[in-house]
Amino acid sequence: MGENKLTLAKSEPISLNGRIVNGIIQRFVQLHYSKKEFDAEMSAKMLAQYLKILDPGRYYFLESDIRQYQKKAKSLHELIRQGNIELPLEIFTRFKTRLAERLQMLEEFQKERFDFSIDGKWEIDREKIRYPNHQKEARARWRMKTKFDLLTLTLAGSSIEEAKETIFKRVRTTWKNYSQFTENDVISLYINALTSVYDPHSSYLAPQDLKNFDINIKLSLEGIGAVLRWEDGYTVVTSIVPGGAAYRDRRLQVNDRIISVAEGKKPFESVVDMRLNDVVQLIRGERGTEVRIQVLRKTKDGFDTRTIEIIRDKIVLKDGESQSVILEPQVPRNPKDTTNIYAMPKKNKIGVIRLPSFYVDFNGRNQNPLSYKSSSRDVKNQLIEFANAKVNGVILDLRKNGGGGLGEAISMSGLFIGKKSVVVVRQSLGVEEIHHSSEKSIYDGPLVVLLDRYSASAAEILAGALKDHGRSIILGDRTTFGKGTVQNIVQLPKGLGALKVTIAQFYRVSGSSTQNKGVESDIVFPSLNNVIQIGESNLTHALPWKKISAISYEPSKNIQRYLPELKSLSEQRIQNNQKFQEIEQDIENYLQNVKPRKFMTISKVQADFQKQKKQREEFQAKVQGQIQDSQKSPSASPESEQLETDEVWDIHLQEAVHVLEDYIEIVQKDVPPQKKKPFSFSSFFE
Repeated sequence: MGENKLTLAKSEPISLNGRIVNGIIQRFVQLHYSKKEFDAEMSAKMLAQYLKILDPGRYYFLESDIRQYQKKAKSLHELIRQGNIELPLEIFTRFKTRLAERLQMLEEFQKERFDFSIDGKWEIDREKIRYPNHQKEARARWRMKTKFDLLTLTLAGSSIEEAKETIFKRVRTTWKNYSQFTENDVISLYINALTSVYDPHSSYLAPQDLKNFDINIKLSLEGIGAVLRWEDGYTVVTSIVPGGAAYRDRRLQVNDRIISVAEGKKPFESVVDMRLNDVVQLIRGERGTEVRIQVLRKTKDGFDTRTIEIIRDKIVLKDGESQSVILEPQVPRNPKDTTNIYAMPKKNKIGVIRLPSFYVDFNGRNQNPLSYKSSSRDVKNQLIEFANAKVNGVILDLRKNGGGGLGEAISMSGLFIGKKSVVVVRQSLGVEEIHHSSEKSIYDGPLVVLLDRYSASAAEILAGALKDHGRSIILGDRTTFGKGTVQNIVQLPKGLGALKVTIAQFYRVSGSSTQNKGVESDIVFPSLNNVIQIGESNLTHALPWKKISAISYEPSKNIQRYLPELKSLSEQRIQNNQKFQEIEQDIENYLQNVKPRKFMTISKVQADFQKQKKQREEFQAKVQGQIQDSQKSPSASPESEQLETDEVWDIHLQEAVHVLEDYIEIVQKDVPPQKKKPFSFSSFFE
């Protein structure tokens, strides 16, 4: 870090003073892929981003506030180099003042009558509106926002009194949350305002953020196994993690309010109005140690206070793990009605793997390289199970997979393509490194990958490698998220956390970057994700797409020749499927009525609600009629349980099953009879 070595070694987070902030920012700028200087231009962007983080809807600050701060907009870099970080603290204090003023206004609105027969207008794109000039204008704007919020809640069934209390509670909770911010919290926001204008995936991780990042990547922590939320001053139990200590103990319940915590036999410490992160730290602890928790539990007679002693244990976050299932071929129970078994394969045994993230326990890997938790190891075991079950094809579901460890994506690619090139990583100075998988191919049978607009980073690396090597058909949304940059975690001196900084860019072996454009599907399914603004290309300050020369590689399969027929068959099914047609109607409605809309009006919101209500009632009547008709059918009743099982599978996964079955059938037709071998993909192309 040069002159800014930050030679501090406290075990607890320490004060982010001006000298330390300057050192952190200099380190970040030095490491970042773009190699941009922190100058007047970046200073102005940093201030704009900081204001946006605090007040994205422009509900709180006044125009006079903004003019005051803009005077220093292009000198932030100079102030920070001087060790001066007073401006973000001053802005935050003003923000809390404005937030308190809006809360006071809401208290006054509680007594007012809102007439929804009088129309009103509300701008949708909040970034393009100006800040209010004075308090009178701010009040009028805040009242109109409140009116729209009340309308939405009352249309959903709340009384006007309930709706007012709900809105007041929201803003009061926001106020309490910000009132608990420490100076370190404020300065962390300020640093992140700068990192995010370099690119949207770089950030400063305060010590607690770093711990949470580590938990997410390795999918485990030590504690009691409860998901908590902060609500109106109380820490409330949202859910109990299956298999965790609290789950096995059975006494802690959802909606319990935690009011005090004690370590072992030590005295209880009140946690009412304490920040959620601080409460979490009190509850978490080493495996095998005891934590005592006092909770308020609502009963029919009021609230009871209960004390619960729990021995902390290792918690594995199962929701983030790879999951698999084998779909057995089904035959329609009624030849005229195949909708209820649309999800199930008709002729083949299909293995489905759903992978939410590319996780790995780095510490476990360092301690025991032969036995540790990772996504590639889990998927490998699932593929072996599929092989033993003699599946005819595999679906790899990477929807909503936001990425994770690069090494995991490379290893997992090898399970399908063997020891081949997977991805090129290009550093800022042009140095390129080709990454190959060291894994042996476990499965070489028919494969489709299901993606959506939320599939990102490592998921795009895997999908891009499988597509370029001709190993898989890509299905789903038009394209993936488009995050094609590499972030590295750079540890700062103890007590200061870390930097997550973009240091390189990904390129597929074909030379195309996944950045901004993502990985395009071979067969596109109807989806709202295809028309709404999602993905890297819609993020402010995203790095651009680039292309390099392709590396030397040879696609293993010639899948392209099958795509026209597969697309045609899929399109026919989609056109004849009611659920897909409903999605198409939603898309059309969005493009015609929602996307072009620049503002909302009271009358339009009311009209839209009545229209949607009528459509819902008509749809429910139609469904009820179909249920009654099916109950009259003598062939339906013996298998009525199957309906619930089939409906678990969403429509895109259902169509993926049928595309895969088409693929298997078409490929088998190409294979001479004397060369056909059971359950072997490679034999199809010999």
